Amino acid sequence: MVVGVRHAAVWNPEGVVYARLPGFHLSESGRAEAQQLSRDLSPVGVASIQASPLERAVETARILAEPHGLDVVFDERLLEWSFWSHWEGLPWTRIRERDPELLEGYASDPASAWPQDPLEAAGARVLAWAADAERAFPEGQVLGVTHEAPLVAAYLLGSGRSLATYHATNLPHLGTVRLRPGPVEIVDLPEWAARSC
Repeated sequence: MVVGVRHAAVWNPEGVVYARLPGFHLSESGRAEAQQLSRDLSPVGVASIQASPLERAVETARILAEPHGLDVVFDERLLEWSFWSHWEGLPWTRIRERDPELLEGYASDPASAWPQDPLEAAGARVLAWAADAERAFPEGQVLGVTHEAPLVAAYLLGSGRSLATYHATNLPHLGTVRLRPGPVEIVDLPEWAARSC
């Protein structure tokens, strides 16, 4: 089984769009939640843990990998959607005044908001990663730590839903999506781990 995991909560006292910026680490509560998920998954046979190269994903992945004695493998396909990089470093409160049209486009049609790297492409990269991970580890569980936008897009594409429902799909920190084998669906990973052991 290949599961996408949204990284744990980040410490961001300035309230800025961190997008792909370095230097944004897990908050204390995010670290504690990742450690709890790690304990929940410790009895499960995890074959590989892979992650976006951004610090928040790497830190989450390392916590999840620890009980299994695994090294984290980095994969650029799990990287945050580049749309957010347009505003990185800017306080969330200033986005509307800087780019009201772009923000309105994102609100009304996220799939078309960023033609340079469409939301569909971000989701397709995660799905391609999952297919490769399943081929590489056909018998083990693979966890891929990524970000909300690409994981939600992968969930919608993989389950045959429209990207128009992107804003209505909530995936909290450490939310998980089973990507392979299908059907693609949001899962409660600790509950699944408890049933599997």
